[in-house]
Amino acid sequence: VHIYGANLPAGLQPRDLNLGAGVTVTAVTSSTAQEIVATVNVAGNAVPGLRDVSVRGTTLVKALPVYDRVDFLKVTPDTSVARLGGLKYAKGYSQFVATGYANGPDGKPNTADDVPIGPIEADWKIDEFPTVTYDDDKRFVGTMSANALFTPANEGPNPERRFSRNNYGEVWVVATAKNEKDRLGQPLTGRSYLVVTVPTYRRWDQPEVSQ
Repeated sequence: VHIYGANLPAGLQPRDLNLGAGVTVTAVTSSTAQEIVATVNVAGNAVPGLRDVSVRGTTLVKALPVYDRVDFLKVTPDTSVARLGGLKYAKGYSQFVATGYANGPDGKPNTADDVPIGPIEADWKIDEFPTVTYDDDKRFVGTMSANALFTPANEGPNPERRFSRNNYGEVWVVATAKNEKDRLGQPLTGRSYLVVTVPTYRRWDQPEVSQ
């Protein structure tokens, strides 16, 4: 376990660290003013949850997740807006994160005792959000990078689209965990809703002139 901080004390021993119920510090392998590296054992019957991390009485609340597996993913933000641009107007990008969660003591997802584990390595794509028949938004709205940055397309109109519409649309942003499976051995996935809309138009106005 790596603990990062500022002005951390020197010469730490295992007894100087407290990582909560069910977690035993067996050794401090290195200790500097910025980082502590400790070896820990987690009891097999430890209750899943977030533990406080304490270094000689200084405590960071709910800093260490204790869990046995990643049960589900959440993609954040849950809903977001990106704006077309690049020709005349600035693009409005959107950044996403896939966070892994354990179900917690009740064994159920999306309840109050879920344990947030942290960011999970994932593959990213956009999928169609079906609203208008044959609009095929995912072809036109933009692209997802490997690090989950959505880059919207240029503003239109676009002659390749039906009725030469602009490149706006609605899509799902989908993350698939690279190294985690669900209890049935299937890939863990999560998604969020993205609206890609028109550019941010600006009007510069001087009140004394417009009156």
